[in-house]
Amino acid sequence: MSNMIYYGLVFAQLFTFVAYAVVTAGAALLQERANNLPLWDDLNETTLAATQAVYNDVFQSTTYIIPYSENSQYQFQYQWWIIEFEFFIFAITAAITAFPSQISHWRPVALTFLSTALVLVMDNVNALFFLLRNDIAKLVFEEHRIATAQAGLMMVGIGNMMTIVFMGLYEHVYADSEEQYEWNLVLTTLIYSQTSINNDDRIA
Repeated sequence: MSNMIYYGLVFAQLFTFVAYAVVTAGAALLQERANNLPLWDDLNETTLAATQAVYNDVFQSTTYIIPYSENSQYQFQYQWWIIEFEFFIFAITAAITAFPSQISHWRPVALTFLSTALVLVMDNVNALFFLLRNDIAKLVFEEHRIATAQAGLMMVGIGNMMTIVFMGLYEHVYADSEEQYEWNLVLTTLIYSQTSINNDDRIA
């Protein structure tokens, strides 16, 4: 059972690595569009003000994507920070997974960070769902770019949940194994002590 749980944990790390690659690609697609946003070209002052108001309203509605109508290259800075935070946590969980004997020591640190990151991921999944259902957002940033980032975020969330489950279960199984080891050590010590006493009695 312990081996099966460990294999599940290894699979969760591999899945998270792939998910990280997908979400990074999606964020890069959105960033590329934001860096060269043609939305404000050839607009007079009145039309520009009206267009920016609509633009700001759409992205403010997501709560987690702050609109920068005049400096759109900064629009996804929070999403990039989440991706970097996720990579930091992945480095921790992958390192722990590579050394199973350390899981019980580092599990509280890893799962605390991972649970925090999962909340951020779920919130941004919800934000991108909103954009995928909004025609203005799809017109501005193109549906396939948003969908790629959304798919990556959902995969990261699934990877995080699998890691939480398997790392948590492996800790319990590992603790049972340690307990069994300690009992075996106690029994071995008692047997050795009894044997020594018997030998001493025979010599006497």
